[in-house]
Amino acid sequence: MRKTKECADKTRGAILDAAEMVFFRQGVAATTLSQIAAEAGLTRGAIYWHFANKLDLFKAMQERAHLPKERFFNAGQLLAAPDVLAALLEASLEVFRFAPTDERGKRVYTILLFRCEYIGEMQEALAHMRANEDDFCVRIERIFAKAKGDGRLASNWTVTTASSAYCAAVQGLFAHWLKTDEGFDLLETGRPMLEALFASFQAFEAGAAA
Repeated sequence: MRKTKECADKTRGAILDAAEMVFFRQGVAATTLSQIAAEAGLTRGAIYWHFANKLDLFKAMQERAHLPKERFFNAGQLLAAPDVLAALLEASLEVFRFAPTDERGKRVYTILLFRCEYIGEMQEALAHMRANEDDFCVRIERIFAKAKGDGRLASNWTVTTASSAYCAAVQGLFAHWLKTDEGFDLLETGRPMLEALFASFQAFEAGAAA
């Protein structure tokens, strides 16, 4: 039984690997399950054994990638930090350090942003991605709400505008980096940008107290 499960897991992994590579190469809309099966050296029936359809396979590929926001932005740990804004800045910079080494994450994020037309059956994938983004934004808003409550958020920022500015900066920079085929150093560019943004978040009183 254990060997059977190991074989099944290995086959499922091979299918996901193949889907990731073909989606990245030619886009989701232009990819068929037959092409994925050929890439994996399997039959199309093997794919249907593990996945109901291309949408099911696409979502499994996305979930397997463990994108950086799930890996580095633990809301509980960030909220427990003595200075939540400093902790959020460091978590963000850690993403910028890690992302260039994460080949799977880069491929999957590129597929999500630039290789998929969210029409037809893929509209459900778009709703799934938006739900993930909404969940991330809620986590970020909680951090800025904590900063506001601690007196660390400057009065000219609201929780909503600060969290929106942060998300736009981080997600926009990351998307631009991928769109340019990693045409610049993510950490070298991102660090001064975020440090300037976080300096504007910092309440004068909190900065003076530090």
